[in-house]
Amino acid sequence: MIKKLSYLFAALLFASAATAQPQKTISFPASDIQYWVGSGSNSAVVIIAWDDVATPTALAWGVHWNGNASALDLIDSIQAYDSRFSNGSSATVASATYNDGTVTLSSPTNWWCYTVNGSWADVGYTGYTMSNGDVMELSADCMFGMTEATAATNPNNTGDIPTEATIAASDILYWVGEGSKQVVMAVNWADTALAWGYRFNGDKTVADMMSDIAAADHRFSYTMNGGLLSDINFVAGSRTLSITPGNYWGSTNNGFMDMGMGQTLNNGDFEKWADPATGVIVDSTYDEQYSYWWYTYVYPMTIYPVSVPAPVVPVPDEATIDASAIEYWVGEGSNQVVMAVNWADTALAWGYRFNGDKTVADMMSDIAAADPRFSYTMNGGYLGDINFVAGNRTLSITPGNYWSSTNNGFMDMGMGQTLNNGDFEKWADPAAGVIVDSTYDEQYSYWWYTYVYPMTIYAAGQPEGMGPFCGIVGTEGCTAVKYDDSRIKAWATACTIVRGSQNLTNPDAPEVTYGDETQAVGPCTSNNLNVVSLGDGGYATLTFEKPIANGNGYDFAVFENSFDDYFLELAFVEVSSDGQRFVRFPATSLTQTARQIVSRVDATYINNLAGKFKTGFGTPFDLDELRDSTAIDINNITHVRIVDVVGSIDPQYATYDAFGHIVNDPFPTISHSAGFDLDGIAVMNQKSEGIDDVASQNVIVFPNPVVNVMNITVNEEMTAQLFDMSGRNVMTVSLHNGNNSVSMEGLSNGVYLLRTPAGVQKIVKR
Repeated sequence: MIKKLSYLFAALLFASAATAQPQKTISFPASDIQYWVGSGSNSAVVIIAWDDVATPTALAWGVHWNGNASALDLIDSIQAYDSRFSNGSSATVASATYNDGTVTLSSPTNWWCYTVNGSWADVGYTGYTMSNGDVMELSADCMFGMTEATAATNPNNTGDIPTEATIAASDILYWVGEGSKQVVMAVNWADTALAWGYRFNGDKTVADMMSDIAAADHRFSYTMNGGLLSDINFVAGSRTLSITPGNYWGSTNNGFMDMGMGQTLNNGDFEKWADPATGVIVDSTYDEQYSYWWYTYVYPMTIYPVSVPAPVVPVPDEATIDASAIEYWVGEGSNQVVMAVNWADTALAWGYRFNGDKTVADMMSDIAAADPRFSYTMNGGYLGDINFVAGNRTLSITPGNYWSSTNNGFMDMGMGQTLNNGDFEKWADPAAGVIVDSTYDEQYSYWWYTYVYPMTIYAAGQPEGMGPFCGIVGTEGCTAVKYDDSRIKAWATACTIVRGSQNLTNPDAPEVTYGDETQAVGPCTSNNLNVVSLGDGGYATLTFEKPIANGNGYDFAVFENSFDDYFLELAFVEVSSDGQRFVRFPATSLTQTARQIVSRVDATYINNLAGKFKTGFGTPFDLDELRDSTAIDINNITHVRIVDVVGSIDPQYATYDAFGHIVNDPFPTISHSAGFDLDGIAVMNQKSEGIDDVASQNVIVFPNPVVNVMNITVNEEMTAQLFDMSGRNVMTVSLHNGNNSVSMEGLSNGVYLLRTPAGVQKIVKR
């Protein structure tokens, strides 16, 4: 709203002498406010207490605003909207009065103080910046003796009061200036409201902004009368927008009356000039001194963003795409070229790597051989068409047009162009171009046109299922091992976890908490919730009853809990023969690294990374791949370590495969179950002379699972040890020939290992 006042509000006096904490304060929830004034996304409760009169009274208003507002701004806003309340000259609150026709409130003293949220404000009213949700209380006697307030009633029919129109910065089409700060300026003529955006650095006023916009936009101008704004004009075709005769311009900053041309601008401000002819009067006050009516207006007219003025529209830039953004590379070699194809409504790009001498024709042929979606036709020695199959649609040249080509922005030899490292080759359909020049050829009676192709170029994605490795479960050649595969001889029996972060990029992010070590031992099932999460960069180390040995085919498989074939959270796999020295399987990730994956990984582009298959299907590993390693005995693997792949393509956090490629998988997965979710490790080849069989005929344990008492029957005296899954010895007992009752009461529920001279057995306590 804009209050028509001929004076400038001064700062309210602040009672600096009142240094003690207030005796009492009034608690008044915003939900109890009956009358809200102003507009905007911020809100505060303002309580004004006439507590030095015979019948102390406190009234509460609500104030809305945008941007920055001082304590004084909120008081002035109440005065502007509510004719019952007057603060006289804003230089003091001594004359603050309220008169609704039946009740008149006026303080006999001239000493007012204020608090915000129950604490003294330590600056004057103009210097205190209010925050969304604040409660400000003014006390006439500075004693704050009241504990209750009454909501000021709404003097208007709220259904008839329109809303002050605004426009968001994100909707602005035309920005003037450069800088880190930005302001939206709207001009509300009698029947049209338009808005510009203004960017700047340093200190600027409304006058600076008006001058810069006028210099940039020839349609916009303004006139001055001395130091005051006289008119604002905008040329729209044959029509010029101007002030309504007899009116003058009023201005607000973030919904509050401001200093006009002299107003200082702040980042995020909304500045509005308005012609009262388009306003709606919502309040009026008769000034006895000047015999004049003062009106309060709302300007509800929709504000439209001005378009970029045609004369200053620059020639569009030729669109390019950087090699770092390419997702699908074809070929191998030390040289690389980016090739873009600009159809009428789609532009895609591939990367091409090569050695030796290559032409555009060689590149086109190699891309067509690698990518089944891409093809082209020739007409003699010339290119006929370029096609790309996207679902049930085929991209082709616009009928009647022909393909033109450029190399690094210059017209080239087309298919015969020789390629050099770093080149950018572009094929374009003129239907997608913008004509920036034309020349008439008298000899051939023909117009030659110069085009710019500004269409955004997108990296062609990797063709799904076209990687060099096996694909998802059910596809030909898939190596996935199902949890009930007959080749499985055993499962991991113990596990230790080093948890990772829920989000490695946030140093304050907590560690993951989902699951525990017991979920990683024993057989897997089809239940994908029975897992333990490792977190970003976390790892698990698992051991086995018998060592894993290098045998025929795959030797063990790692299970993760992906809900489908594509949300694949990956992990590196390492093995050790002594628990100290670990050797990592040589992992490969050929997934593109130009775009961060958030949900979909193509299994055909990854190898030797755990988590390649969906829940219930393990990723197999063959120890024969590590036969040349001197740090381990591939026939005596006692430990397997699973290390979460962070998955970020940011080099600061990225993890790399054996060939230096960044491994791209869903990131971030911020939750208590972030990162790789380990379900278990199945063993398919065991060391034959390892520990004796688990079930020994000399040791019988029942019941199993155990509730409180475990019965152990042996045929000779022996000592038994009970270990938890971290490897800690929790009990040692001497057994006599016959039945022995051993209490497990007091031990936590979970999985334990009972070791006797006859072997090792897994015990479950419930």
